[in-house]
Amino acid sequence: MKAFIKSILARVGIRNKYDAVRYKQFILIKNKLEANPLQLKKREETQLIVFSKDRALQLDALLRSYYYYTENPVSVKVLYRDSSVEFEKAYAELIQLYSDRPIEFIQERSFKKDLVELFDRLTCSKVIFLVDDLQFKNRVNFKSFTSINPRENIASLRLGAHLNYAYTLNIKQPLPTFEKVGDMLSWNWKKSSGDWAYPLSVDGHLFDKEEFKVLVNELDYKAPNSFEEALQVMYPFFVTRNGLCFQNSVLINNPCNKVQSENDNVFGNASIEELNTKWLEGYRIDFQQFDQLRNESAHQELPLSFIER
Repeated sequence: MKAFIKSILARVGIRNKYDAVRYKQFILIKNKLEANPLQLKKREETQLIVFSKDRALQLDALLRSYYYYTENPVSVKVLYRDSSVEFEKAYAELIQLYSDRPIEFIQERSFKKDLVELFDRLTCSKVIFLVDDLQFKNRVNFKSFTSINPRENIASLRLGAHLNYAYTLNIKQPLPTFEKVGDMLSWNWKKSSGDWAYPLSVDGHLFDKEEFKVLVNELDYKAPNSFEEALQVMYPFFVTRNGLCFQNSVLINNPCNKVQSENDNVFGNASIEELNTKWLEGYRIDFQQFDQLRNESAHQELPLSFIER
């Protein structure tokens, strides 16, 4: 088992040593997950949880594109962090702009503690994590997720049958063998590679809330990147489920800059300070420039265009 997990972690770009402590953690959490009953009948079926840091301008593009492209949108929780007065000012403007939307903005104090408390308050049965450098680019009806059992299938908004390159690994990735399931495509995570072998992503994957409540409480992490990395301990538990996606990906991640120091992910050179100034000067990203884009990778560096707000 240990050798298998080590190979999987290396395969998806996680280089932390998989030792006896992590194996013990896996068994502990696995037992808790298996004892956790399925609960799909809740007041609200799905909720979005967005992680953001020092990116009010990019978060605005995500939220605007979400409401533009989505039918039957669900409520949103934004856990955000600012590192200076200027970034704080930008978020204050953003929050005011979206005061008429069902969005709860939560200023981060301690990431894990805040996330645990958030999960304690969620009223849904399913969750989708998003990060602030994502944008919606194709239409999606959130009622599509009503019949999906996330304990059998992991649906992805970021994957589509045109993604043959993995930006984060800098490798070509073959498309998996698909099976048509309604208006979606199904594949086997375990038999695939690159992004097609990475079920535990916080970039637009649909999960069971009760399962992730256990993970949020039990795993060790300090920020969104270490949270996603910590999730990989549970890869063997989730990889046996099928993947689901639409023919065309709904989301694009534009890694034009970097706001974290937890890993050495590749990224572009757009200054977060300059983009923040752009926002404070009254500009926003023209998200429609990426309308129906057929990107080759789930992450793809793209130039930004701006419009006045």
